[in-house]
Amino acid sequence: MKHNILYFGLVAALLLYLFFGNRGIIEYHNLLEIRNRYQQKVDNLTESIKSLERELMLIRQDEEYLEALIRRELNMKKPGEDLYILKDKNEDLHSNRDNKSN
Repeated sequence: MKHNILYFGLVAALLLYLFFGNRGIIEYHNLLEIRNRYQQKVDNLTESIKSLERELMLIRQDEEYLEALIRRELNMKKPGEDLYILKDKNEDLHSNRDNKSN
């Protein structure tokens, strides 16, 4: 009888350690979630790098694309073109909030 209780206690302790110990199943699943989040970040950054590499290739090889990019970034126009600058509604909200705080 004493041996049965001892074995039961030992098995219960091992099971508790298996699930809740430093290297238990719960910790393993937590680490997997963290790993998956970092892998998602890596995947997103890899896509961002590919996109930037494609844009760099276009800038280096396509003069028309480079010209259009420069004109857009510097708000410039060609002769005979009309230039419209559209403000973002969020910019107006931020600038109003900044002005009120001064």
